[in-house]
Amino acid sequence: MRILFKFIIIWLLQIVVLKQIQFWIGPYHYEVFVYPLFILLLPAGMQINLLLIVAFATGLIMDGSYNTLGVHTSSSLLLAFCRSRILNWVIPRGMDENAAPSLKRLKLLPFLRYIAVSLLLYLVFYYSMVFFSHVFFIEIIVKSLLSFVVSIIFILILAGVLNGLD
Repeated sequence: MRILFKFIIIWLLQIVVLKQIQFWIGPYHYEVFVYPLFILLLPAGMQINLLLIVAFATGLIMDGSYNTLGVHTSSSLLLAFCRSRILNWVIPRGMDENAAPSLKRLKLLPFLRYIAVSLLLYLVFYYSMVFFSHVFFIEIIVKSLLSFVVSIIFILILAGVLNGLD
């Protein structure tokens, strides 16, 4: 039930608030994404099959909300697939596998490392799928980095708010 409540909070924030905000730096328009946090906060020991199904459903819901064709779904699936490897780098030894890798459990620096690596992977893949051409390499990198900086701030704030649900 907590997982569903977290999803609803994150989805509402993403769709109702962050989708409406436009960010511009020079010629570059970029977006803020907090919904990957939902995938990252799922229990550490979750079976990969179930994790991929949840990521697929999350991506489909976001694609439906953003009126995109599979960009969020494919990015969410990549994130879910790579999540366990990223967790192995930062998860403390002896942590309960049924526990979510939250800010409360991991503490700030390991959690920030986990979120930063995951979000950067997600954003580079997302913008690569949006542009889908090596011709736009600079745009992909710039938009990924700009979105990363703003998204990480929003994610840390949201992770602090969601700490009470652990």
